[in-house]
Amino acid sequence: MPVVPRQKPMLGQIKKTAVPAPDADQSGEYYRLRSFSITPNGICNLGDSFKSRRSKSISSVNSTCSSTTTMSNRERVPSNASQMSGCLFEDVEEQPTPAFKVAMLGAAGVGKTALTYQFTTSEYICAYDTSLDEEFGQKTVSVLLDGQEAELEVIDHPASEMSVESFCSTYNPDVFVVVYSVIDRKSFKVAEDMLLYLWKHDYMASKGVILVGNKADLERKREIPLAVGRKLANGCSCKFIETSSGLDHNVDELLVGILAQVKLNPRRDRDQMHKKRKRQKVRMGSGKRILKHLLGIKRKAKSCENLLVL
Repeated sequence: MPVVPRQKPMLGQIKKTAVPAPDADQSGEYYRLRSFSITPNGICNLGDSFKSRRSKSISSVNSTCSSTTTMSNRERVPSNASQMSGCLFEDVEEQPTPAFKVAMLGAAGVGKTALTYQFTTSEYICAYDTSLDEEFGQKTVSVLLDGQEAELEVIDHPASEMSVESFCSTYNPDVFVVVYSVIDRKSFKVAEDMLLYLWKHDYMASKGVILVGNKADLERKREIPLAVGRKLANGCSCKFIETSSGLDHNVDELLVGILAQVKLNPRRDRDQMHKKRKRQKVRMGSGKRILKHLLGIKRKAKSCENLLVL
């Protein structure tokens, strides 16, 4: 599997070499797979590679040799062939790749499209390239995190084209990414209103929500301090991170955090059921127990900046 070199081409160059894998035709037979690992020191980018789409529909054959051998369903290992060329094979059915929907929300001009496009590659993309303005829409990003592959469908529409209500009802996303610009106070107010809508309609109870302060590289023009964004996220019980699509800063961390938050959704549902049962028990208790519940509970503060946990 060829490894893509980490270069810094402009967007036009990337479009011309979208599939530079050897022997790859123009039929979309290969797709880019972004690989990451979570380490004690943070997110480690393992680089990009190209994978055949046909490998998703074949069974994988694990070998005791150093290399991995794959074969189609028609080429099953014979039952009497326990050893072949010095290698033992075990026929294992490949599981389908899980797919999730990611909603990119925020005011116009905050960098949603630049972030979305940077998600698709480890190669640096100039966030201020004007051709990016026409790149909005839906993009698929395949991510391999600690050996597990997942597919993210990132949905990016102009703010004037679709309201948050229409966005939610049309796509039913698995995670919401609400973006504002740290140099634009109005975009922060738009993000605040969007978070309020998600909170009022209980999306935050069952879906991951990440507040993103983008354009952190423009420090001299900053209007929204880091502490203000963090305070809003804490107040809404969502996650928070500052990024710079201009410098490709924290973009990988955001991408991995999105996938992590999506995978935590089932746990959110279980927690909600547990809280409902707990509230029902409290209502059935005595007045003293209710008062103790209201005044005596101390909740553990959760870090809104750790995107890998609830």
